[in-house]
Amino acid sequence: MLDFKRDRSDRPARSGRRFRLPAFAIVIFPAAVLAWFVAARSPERQTAQRPEVVQEVPPVPTAPEPRYLEIDGRIRHKETFWDALNREDVARSQIHELVNAFKKGIRRAEFNPGIVQRGDRYTLSIDSLGTVQSFEFIKRGAFESRFVATRANGRLTARKEQIPLERRIHVVTGDIHSSLWNALSESGEDARVLTGKLTRIFEYDIDFMVDCRAGDRFALALEKLHKDGRFLRYGDILSAEYQSARENHQAFLFETGDGHRAYYDSNGKSLRGLFLKSPLNYRRISSGYSNRRFHPILKKYLPHHGIDYAAAYGTRVWATAPGVVVFRGWKGALGNYVEIRHPNGYKTGYGHLSKFSRGLKKGTRVKQKQTIGFVGSTGRSTGPHLHYNFFVRNGKRYRLVNPARIANRSGARQLSPDQLVGFRQQRDRLLALFDDPATTLATNLQAPP
Repeated sequence: MLDFKRDRSDRPARSGRRFRLPAFAIVIFPAAVLAWFVAARSPERQTAQRPEVVQEVPPVPTAPEPRYLEIDGRIRHKETFWDALNREDVARSQIHELVNAFKKGIRRAEFNPGIVQRGDRYTLSIDSLGTVQSFEFIKRGAFESRFVATRANGRLTARKEQIPLERRIHVVTGDIHSSLWNALSESGEDARVLTGKLTRIFEYDIDFMVDCRAGDRFALALEKLHKDGRFLRYGDILSAEYQSARENHQAFLFETGDGHRAYYDSNGKSLRGLFLKSPLNYRRISSGYSNRRFHPILKKYLPHHGIDYAAAYGTRVWATAPGVVVFRGWKGALGNYVEIRHPNGYKTGYGHLSKFSRGLKKGTRVKQKQTIGFVGSTGRSTGPHLHYNFFVRNGKRYRLVNPARIANRSGARQLSPDQLVGFRQQRDRLLALFDDPATTLATNLQAPP
């Protein structure tokens, strides 16, 4: 059995010469050991000895900052154009530049930055430097046009733009029982607007105050303008037909290649005549043309070679054809009176006026439908009305005639043979609409100015 215990006496004897450390080594050696131990225990040492693995986390994506700041706003109560943009923190220099751009690019009658009203809308685009890049202004209640300013090459320029609208073509038909106004109302349309449009189309051929009879019929193909599905207003009447017991009147709107737009009959003849059917908007005809009428003041029968139109005091009276004023002043029983000489040997007279138009005098040239005076009751008169005379030259003299019996000669240009080809094609398309009144056509267009 092995004995691992050894007696110290069995150890080999050491030599008598012993090794001794110098004194300074005794001091330095423990200090070095201590320094090494401290360094080994320090965090930096531990980090260096055991590198820590850190997992890299990708950054959370963020939305990029917008290049422009878009602002939508409205003009507030008693607010000016400058006030509104100041409220949006637009620099005064930018407002000044914007106002100048509108003054240069748009007529003041269309848009004046100095005159805005509550509810007007605007859209503003500003970059990070505070510079206005674009601006849009829409007046309250306006759906067809806007005023826009955009920056290009460092400068703002302004312009007027048309807002795209949807055009729908509708056919409206009806029968006259009492008046055209009532018939249009019964059809569900705006009688005020459409009566005015029809009156202007046929103003050389039909006087709807006296020519309209029960049993007459009408048909219209007209435009209705919409935006975002909402009806805004009526556009043009593309074609119209009015049937009476005596006559059938037709009108077709046609535009020639040079941009001229006018109404023509089914044969391509212009509806524009030399004389309008009436010289004012009136309530009724109080006295017609007659060789024997009982005079309400003189209480006896006398010729009445003219037409009396009863109308409200101050109603505008216009020239029924272009011409030159040959008399303006007082004319006895006719009171304030204007007489106009027209081409082709005609004259017209307008009596009982309350006053004359400013600047009207003998020698003044007037246009068709230019206002020459206002309804009154001057002279021998029982109430406000217009006395209308119509003269035809007979040799060197003029004689009074009934205007209803005068052939209304055309005062407009006619279509050329080439234009007639295009007109007939359009006429046939429009007539086809009347064959199917339920037809509604929808197209897109820029609203007319």
